[in-house]
Amino acid sequence: MVNIQFSPTLISWKRTLARASLHARSLSQTSPYVRLAILIALEVVIIAVTFCTNFLSGFVFTNFFDFEASKASAINNARRVIRAERALGLFIEESVQAWNAKYIGGWSFWNTYYAGAHPVVTAGTLVVLLVRMLYWKTFRSNWKRLRSSITPTSATTTTSADDDDDDLDRLDRPFHEQTPSQQYYFLRSVWVLGAWLAFIGFVTIPTMPPRLIPECNSVNNAGIAVGACLPQEYSFMDTIGRFGSLLWDWDDPSVKTLNNPYAAFPSQHSLFAGWVAMVWIRLWGPAVRPASLFRKPTPYWLHTLGRWSIVLYPALTIYCIVVTANHYLLDAVGGMAALVISYLAVSWWTARRARSAKTSSRSMSSHEMLPI
Repeated sequence: MVNIQFSPTLISWKRTLARASLHARSLSQTSPYVRLAILIALEVVIIAVTFCTNFLSGFVFTNFFDFEASKASAINNARRVIRAERALGLFIEESVQAWNAKYIGGWSFWNTYYAGAHPVVTAGTLVVLLVRMLYWKTFRSNWKRLRSSITPTSATTTTSADDDDDDLDRLDRPFHEQTPSQQYYFLRSVWVLGAWLAFIGFVTIPTMPPRLIPECNSVNNAGIAVGACLPQEYSFMDTIGRFGSLLWDWDDPSVKTLNNPYAAFPSQHSLFAGWVAMVWIRLWGPAVRPASLFRKPTPYWLHTLGRWSIVLYPALTIYCIVVTANHYLLDAVGGMAALVISYLAVSWWTARRARSAKTSSRSMSSHEMLPI
């Protein structure tokens, strides 16, 4: 007989997996209040970390890259963007900023809009989605039922908060026919994936924003100049640096410490604004259905107008990021492209899960019909 000796490392791994399995089994029998609290905590962590992708890219640059090399790469990438815009006839940032200065002004408004609307509107939309999902979870009739085995006497009492999230047979239905929980996870996943795609762009394609191209005096927290100092070539104006905002400016110590000055491509402002518009268009429902936000059905023309007027928000955001010289127009295009890629990827994954669930369901049904 061969005496097999397992290494201490393998034995430790097996014990860890066994403990994790026991924990997972006990969690399924945990009080629904505890599971709901865990769900809320997990979602808050996911959202908070995703909101910090810009700061995380700045941390990566500060601790893992040579700043001067990153700055040179950011200048080169900015020149490539400008050349591409000129080739496409899209290099309008300087003229748009000059036109706004001559006819509109309102720099305090645009600067504050840039500084505040981006996080506030996005966070507000996420909170609405999360609260909507939690309301559906906690106020439906069977939310307190714990997972249990199906018995002949109670064949329909095996639902739980987790089971409804795994109700995959509804994922292939139109969006407005899915549960609020499924809608939340789909929309949140699109936002999270898009934000991290932007993070990859910040790290791999550092791009100097227009405001820093002619800038000679701006420095980071270490006292190193962050601008290209090319005023003879470009006339971009750093509106926040010159006029400030009601919330913060570039000289704030926290901004200098956390902000990544070369996180221009793709524009996370345009990505998040496009996502917000997509969310509210989807929640408003298709034009052939009554608006679910009101007690009574709204007229078709008013419903359609209200639904599609939401696109004014990303349009205003793109104008803001261009007129304040924080992004190029192609940065906004890149942000929208990241959103489209994220949407398609999450849609593909959702459809794949639905197909897998249907296949599994058919397989189980066939086994149940076999004669004993």
